[in-house]
Amino acid sequence: MEEVVIEVLNKSKKPISISKILEKLEIEREEEQETIRKTLQHLVDDCIVLETPNNQYILMQKTSLRKGRFYGNRNGEGKVVVTTTYIDKISNNQIVKEQEYPILKENTNGAVDGDIVLIDSAKLMKNARMAVVEKVLERNLDNIMGEVYQLGNSFFVRPIDKRKQSLTIALNEDAIEGQRVCVSLDQKTSDNFYIGHIVNTFNHKDDPDEDILWEAFKCGIDSQFSKATLEQVSNIPNHVLPVDKIGRMDLTDWDIFTIDGKDTKDIDDAISIKRLANGNYLLGVHIADVSHYVPLDSPLDKDAFKRGTSAYLSGKVIPMLPHELSNGICSLNPGVERLTLSCMMEIDSNGNMVSHHIWKSVISSKLKMCYDQVNDILKYNQIAEEYLPFAPELKMMNRLALCLRKRRLEIGAVEFNRPELKVILNEEGQVCDFSLRHQDLGENLIEEFMLIANETIAHHLCEHALPCLHRSHDTPSEERLEEFIRLLHSVGYHYTKYDASDCCSNAKALQDLAQYIQNTGKLSNMLSFNMVRCMSRAKYSPYNIGHSGLAKQYYCHFTSPIRRYPDLTIHRILKDCWLSKDSVIQNRKLWESKLPEIAIQSSKMERAADEAEAQTLYMRCAEYMEKHLGDDFLGTVVGISAHGLQVQLDNYIEGRVRLKNLSGKYVYAPESYTLLSLEGKDNYSIGDELNVKVIEANKNNKTIDFLINEKRNSLEREPKRYYKKN
Repeated sequence: MEEVVIEVLNKSKKPISISKILEKLEIEREEEQETIRKTLQHLVDDCIVLETPNNQYILMQKTSLRKGRFYGNRNGEGKVVVTTTYIDKISNNQIVKEQEYPILKENTNGAVDGDIVLIDSAKLMKNARMAVVEKVLERNLDNIMGEVYQLGNSFFVRPIDKRKQSLTIALNEDAIEGQRVCVSLDQKTSDNFYIGHIVNTFNHKDDPDEDILWEAFKCGIDSQFSKATLEQVSNIPNHVLPVDKIGRMDLTDWDIFTIDGKDTKDIDDAISIKRLANGNYLLGVHIADVSHYVPLDSPLDKDAFKRGTSAYLSGKVIPMLPHELSNGICSLNPGVERLTLSCMMEIDSNGNMVSHHIWKSVISSKLKMCYDQVNDILKYNQIAEEYLPFAPELKMMNRLALCLRKRRLEIGAVEFNRPELKVILNEEGQVCDFSLRHQDLGENLIEEFMLIANETIAHHLCEHALPCLHRSHDTPSEERLEEFIRLLHSVGYHYTKYDASDCCSNAKALQDLAQYIQNTGKLSNMLSFNMVRCMSRAKYSPYNIGHSGLAKQYYCHFTSPIRRYPDLTIHRILKDCWLSKDSVIQNRKLWESKLPEIAIQSSKMERAADEAEAQTLYMRCAEYMEKHLGDDFLGTVVGISAHGLQVQLDNYIEGRVRLKNLSGKYVYAPESYTLLSLEGKDNYSIGDELNVKVIEANKNNKTIDFLINEKRNSLEREPKRYYKKN
């Protein structure tokens, strides 16, 4: 009935009354007229149709009003993203278009981050597409994090997220001023005024985990699952049932195993390999079939969609799915049957794909391998007893992985190989040390196999014109690359083989620059970090623009459905549109309509998880250095600004030397990335080695301050030269 009403309104150039609609539809019976009235009201509620003040109706798309999601910032301003979908008349493909409308603080009309709003795009300010929020349509305020404050005898919560601080939240219970809490909103009394109750209290002094959770919450990551989700989980079996195996390939007798870190409990992927009679490899990548246990639009699914990803935060994991699934029935633990989707790939000795198959399967992993033991086998031929039966397969896998990596680099993939700082905690959960996490042969093996599986799945979906949530990565910023190459020159490395424009248009040129900075000694990590900042951020999208960093035309995320919602989405698309013969056309339309919102939410939550990971690492570093006040360390200047120096210690912890803590007067010279003394004292440039003393460390502020004891060495710098192509 909705399509009939929309068709009538589509033919009308101006608003029409309900009597006119009934007349055009030639409806006289009272029952049918009532159905039309209800249909119209439903369309109005969904913002597909607009009801004018004089009770006439017009399609919203024919007005200047638009429905979109408001994204607020900390200053009270924001933007509204309006998503429209239409069918391209030439290609007959569904096209999803996004338009952004900036909103000034005074035009938000009380909207807060995440609201679904109605804007008037006709009320645009001069020389800018500044729109006005007309109305807040939907608001999702399940849980608000904040600090308790008291006014008189009443208690209130001030949201920690500055984008939501326009809300006034009164508590219907007593609390302790200064407490950090999670609040559920029960009642709206007026615009932006709510009454709620505390559902969780944070930051107990004796529990270090609470600080981690609080930092995660401030970034928008919730560790609490809904009651409906927990109830759903309680009804999921903890083992594979016989009925679950119907219609699946039985691979339980195959030599299939997993390789992960020793502390990993949420195991997404398992691998297998065989050498075929023609000399090619048959590589199997077997991924946990999470979608079997997480039905679309179920409470579990809604919580997973909201989180978007698991967050790994300095020794603590906030999982996308409850532990009963992530560490239990969905985890590919050894010696038990598990449901999987298997991507079987025939690959020749040069790393070229020959053919592939996708199966619904059931496996039983033979062994949970750890990277350290696998590296011992591949590097030194030191084989632990339990690994002996699989050592030949591991060595075969390594040969294939090296072929795949060689081929990937040949087509221009960019690698940075930056070590990651890993926190080591004691039994009380307090940081006691740090270590560096490096990629070795075992880690590279798994990486190559996951990359080829992800590429194969994306290519398969595109080849068969099926919906796909792409992992897209645009070319880098030419302006930022130009600035980066100037930075290279300032620290004495005069790279001249390619210029910035070459690196933007030629994957080989970008790869060459990345390889060059790997040979810059102690500065390679800092330079790699700065080059990464020149790159566009990878994101999820229904559109395929390729993956610049990997130099791949097709790429998606398929291999980690336990911890990433996009991978779970790809599994569902494969099962609904390829591995099923029922309702395929309807399923394709369903996923085409869902992908834009999934892409936006998944990209947003990935950024939130990255931010939470960074903030908790800064906090842990400051916590560690609080125990070393007054101690001396060796470090290297890795950043300079008008505010002072950024110094990386030899243990990779970073802190700052504030301008006010330097002896004498200094001025920043941005063209040479140098702090110049105005009194003839030491100048400071990137790459200088310093002996520093820790004078302050603040866990809450995540800051570490140093005082310079002495300047030890400076990089030998050649005369300034501008880069150019050979």
